[in-house]
Amino acid sequence: MNRSSYHRYWGKARPGLESRQRFHLLAYHCLDVAAVMRRLCDTAWGRRLPAPIREALVPSLPFFAAMHDLGKFSRGFQNLVRDLDADLVPYMPRFRYGNGIRHDSLGLLAWRAVRTGLSPWLDKPNDKIWERLICSVVGHHGQPPRKADGSLGLSHHNYFDPTDLVATQEFACAAAQLLLTPEGTTLSSDALHAGATSASWRVAGLGVLADWIGSNQDHFRYVSEPMPVERYWHEYACPRADAAIAATGLAETRVRAFVTPNQLFDHLRELTPLQRLVAEIKIGQGPQLFVLEDVTGAGKTEAALILAHRLMAAHPGAGLYFGLPTMATANQMFRRVGPVQTRLFEATPRPNLVLAHGSRHLLDDFRVLPTSPADRAYAPGEESASGNCSAWLGDSNKKALLADLGVGTIDQALLAVMPAQHQSLRLLGMAGKVLVIDEIHSFDGYTSELLCALLRAHAGQGGSAVLLSATLPGELRESLVNAFRQGAQLDRIELPPDDRYPLLTHQCKDAQPECMEIASRAEVSRRVPVTFLHDEGEVMTRICEAALAGNSVAWIRNTVDDARESWEALRSLPELDPERITLFHSRYALSDRLDIETRVLDMLGKASRHEQRRGQIVVGSPVLEVGLDYCVDVLIVDMAPIDALMQRAGRLHRHVRDALCNPAATEGRPPPVLHVFAPEWSDDPPAQWYRSRFRRAATIYPDTGRLWLSQRILLQTGAIALPLQARLLIESVYGPDAEAHIPKALLPSREKQEGNLYAERTLARRNCLELDQGYTWEAGEWDQELNTPTRLAEEGREVVLLLREGHTLRPWAADHPHPWDASTVKVPSRLFAAATPAWEVADAAALDDLRTRHRALKYATLLVMVPSQAPGVWRAEGIDNRQRPVVALYDPVAGWRTGSQG
Repeated sequence: MNRSSYHRYWGKARPGLESRQRFHLLAYHCLDVAAVMRRLCDTAWGRRLPAPIREALVPSLPFFAAMHDLGKFSRGFQNLVRDLDADLVPYMPRFRYGNGIRHDSLGLLAWRAVRTGLSPWLDKPNDKIWERLICSVVGHHGQPPRKADGSLGLSHHNYFDPTDLVATQEFACAAAQLLLTPEGTTLSSDALHAGATSASWRVAGLGVLADWIGSNQDHFRYVSEPMPVERYWHEYACPRADAAIAATGLAETRVRAFVTPNQLFDHLRELTPLQRLVAEIKIGQGPQLFVLEDVTGAGKTEAALILAHRLMAAHPGAGLYFGLPTMATANQMFRRVGPVQTRLFEATPRPNLVLAHGSRHLLDDFRVLPTSPADRAYAPGEESASGNCSAWLGDSNKKALLADLGVGTIDQALLAVMPAQHQSLRLLGMAGKVLVIDEIHSFDGYTSELLCALLRAHAGQGGSAVLLSATLPGELRESLVNAFRQGAQLDRIELPPDDRYPLLTHQCKDAQPECMEIASRAEVSRRVPVTFLHDEGEVMTRICEAALAGNSVAWIRNTVDDARESWEALRSLPELDPERITLFHSRYALSDRLDIETRVLDMLGKASRHEQRRGQIVVGSPVLEVGLDYCVDVLIVDMAPIDALMQRAGRLHRHVRDALCNPAATEGRPPPVLHVFAPEWSDDPPAQWYRSRFRRAATIYPDTGRLWLSQRILLQTGAIALPLQARLLIESVYGPDAEAHIPKALLPSREKQEGNLYAERTLARRNCLELDQGYTWEAGEWDQELNTPTRLAEEGREVVLLLREGHTLRPWAADHPHPWDASTVKVPSRLFAAATPAWEVADAAALDDLRTRHRALKYATLLVMVPSQAPGVWRAEGIDNRQRPVVALYDPVAGWRTGSQG
């Protein structure tokens, strides 16, 4: 056939291959993506668009998907790969590509240049809607196109040769003739105009999904032979799209009907009161919020899954994402959710279960999917779609929110409402799902504000949420309920104080929230007396006495450095065996940290026996308070806010044991006592009341007033009694009336923290997208170089430890299945900002080679360790964040520390 003008443009290229296999014609790739979009719109993914406008928009979406790469018709883009084939357009050096202007923004320019020629198919009065859809589909590389106005100097004359625009126009008309109705597409309702703004986010997500699938070379092999678009559409694009979608694992699964909780869990012989309530509570229409507050051991996880099953069964087409605060808790939840996967869904088609966080490839239970070849990247920061497709099919966290069942950190969901790359895909994946978030009390003001934004967006998309907590302040509960109500188009309300605990709060659409008290079981109710120790020597004596009496002991310190110093002091005592004193904190290479975790669980885990536990002492940082299922006979903790103390107390007599500390059916040990190392009590303390005793911890817990209130309520109650006094303990520290009791000298710290909290929330709101503006550049601070954080914790630096072996460098944990991950230590940037130039220069060639061969090392600090004068200790030189020289020391027992040369 005669070659049309648009047959002279490449869309995908791999120059290393021979002849015609080196490129895929641009028109064909556009039709591949259109075919995938058409198929997606026929499935549950199309039904994720808002119901009022779905019927009006869906028929035109395949055409707009075909327009997603109009920017590649620019000669600047075509210049990226020269001499692919003599039949393609020639190189024109005056046209450049890059400098922050990508083919997504060029696509918007091209659309505006050719829009008039499409009037037979798209009515002129709805130009704003058509441009809204174009912005959604051309923004398929992770962010909307930049606004094409004079402020950026964007004009199609600067990027397109006139012949490029002719080809663009011819292709757009050919695609319209193929994909749009002959009588044209019209929209008439003002509601549809407004709805298109809301829908633009999900259309953008569908555009990303269609482009990624349509770029998978396992199914869409390169075609460079010119043929009519009708022939390519019917013989190539559509059949390949069906096969490609089937291979992604995105088939329409079916939720099993809910009958009883026992169909999910074999071990639930008797339901807890919470589980019984969620199995019987009325499930209404529309998006719903459930807040479950109960003690540890009440079965909140099973209750959440029961509730999620009922919600999914009542609203077909949805799925579930379980968000946890840490990677460790996400790993544990992944193992718990796995067995119920086929009990929630019908066995065929097989449901997806995906784990999402940065280190999930280290989990043996997680199976990585195969990947397909990647096309040539277009420019720095602008990878080809098949490169993203490969990552998505193999190990992208973004897929977790597309899966039927996703488990991961809450961060993966929070990114859906932030200007992060491909957030629209996350938002699409969440539409209509049940979102379960655990330990919602553990987030700071910044992340809590992001969580409120997520709940607003989720309710606005018709999704339901289940929030879990053991220690939730009433003010935070009200904020979360109102965020969900706002997304569901309901007015803000004020929740009255409620001292009941445990408590279930239920927010239905078009109704007032209902709060229901939950009964408690005797086996999860306990009272732990609290005593205070005020001298470190007194703490050492208590630990020695307990260990020599055969008890297992833990001391949870507030900082890593405090833990290390106390560990060294205990090891120096002649009456104690240093081999039975373990240090545990967060600054170990992963391989060493996992070894210590295993040792702690062997010594103090649920199956441990007297001979393993006898006289064992563990000293650690706050990592000891969550994530590890261990139990000690005697527990000492540093003074911390009341919710942290309640969490730490859960490690004391956690498992039932007999008088010899062996596993048993009934408890045989003396009643537990929680020892709190704290400043001397004072009704009128000085400003340095806490800092004088805990210099380092004062930077971790700067709100001295809350700490004083925590000690005050424990002195009044004399114990941590759960669930009886849970509400009293929390509200006495965090309630609206608590601040009135803070002594005058401590008020400045409280006021400073109030200011910090206001700043955190303001920053969070600024970092969130304005979803009501639609998928546009103006909706957020889009910037590929900006790493928008989901947490405000101190910035950490990934340091990979290397050892010199002859003339080569090897990872610290060379024998580990994942040696580079296992050799990585995350340290605060203030301690070690980078290696000194001398070290980098000495091993420059070897380090560059490692970064080239191992993508994961690209941004990490690579540190060559050499033996120090101290046995078993390795050292390296570096600089801190104030550009001062520092020596880093490391050994697998004490972990990472900075200090003098040794």
